[in-house]
Amino acid sequence: MDIDQLLKIVKSVPKEKLRTDAGLKELLREIGQKSGKTFTDQQLNDYVAQFRKMARTEDANSMMDKLTKRGIQSGVLNRIKKGFRK
Repeated sequence: MDIDQLLKIVKSVPKEKLRTDAGLKELLREIGQKSGKTFTDQQLNDYVAQFRKMARTEDANSMMDKLTKRGIQSGVLNRIKKGFRK
């Protein structure tokens, strides 16, 4: 799955789904299906907890720094930034 597909998925997410754990789990299942993966209930719970923690403690700049440290190229990061601005 490339960055453009991920950006389309992210933009299409209704904000209401991000407010509840059940909505997040549903969203993660949908994304998993689109990428060919299935998640166990424990994995979903872990991802929801991780999302909640990041939502409280992270901002856009710190997320971009983490992506850079993980080896994401600057060109890809620029495409992500442009995609969110549209």
